[in-house]
Amino acid sequence: MSESAEFEPEVLTALNAGRKIDAIKALRSTRGIGLNEAKALVDRYVDENAPQGGPVQKVDSNFSVAKLLFVGLIIYLVYMFFKS
Repeated sequence: MSESAEFEPEVLTALNAGRKIDAIKALRSTRGIGLNEAKALVDRYVDENAPQGGPVQKVDSNFSVAKLLFVGLIIYLVYMFFKS
């Protein structure tokens, strides 16, 4: 078996969806290989195809929504104060 062999479509689909464990399971079932070998192949593929520039940080959306609501409330109160 070649180390650089292409993965099956179901393995690539699982990897693209971020489901690494499902990709390992699919690789094991289609190729009939062991857990360690399948994990090593998937890990190597993920390492080689990782996006350049480092990991992307997620923004805490709940905090952002809270800030927007607070700013909106302040604007509304200022508007109501100067309206009278």
